[in-house]
Amino acid sequence: MKIYMQKIGLIRDDTNPKNTNLKLDLDWFVEYTNTNQDKINFNIVLKSSKNFDLNFKVEGIITLDLFEEFIQDEASQIIFCHACNVLMDMISITRESTHILSKKEYSNLGSENTSNTIYN
Repeated sequence: MKIYMQKIGLIRDDTNPKNTNLKLDLDWFVEYTNTNQDKINFNIVLKSSKNFDLNFKVEGIITLDLFEEFIQDEASQIIFCHACNVLMDMISITRESTHILSKKEYSNLGSENTSNTIYN
């Protein structure tokens, strides 16, 4: 069995949690289509709203080898584990950060009035 994550989407809260220990109480479900074929489409949705409001969705495909049986519970656990890893990476890269830029390095960006601080 091979699992391909094709589309990933994250809608997260505007504010960033200030606590370094982020506790996510996740509700999740996986929907499957075309389960009687060798290529199975899936959508997994993870939602949290208690400490940190977010919606996370992954769309993908599972391909089965010849004569391989599709076991939905096992596939769901594998997809959930991988989706959680991707979710934590996305939360990490979309966190608030401040970067001070040297005006010399970025003087060719077009405007001399460009701010030397970028907020993410």
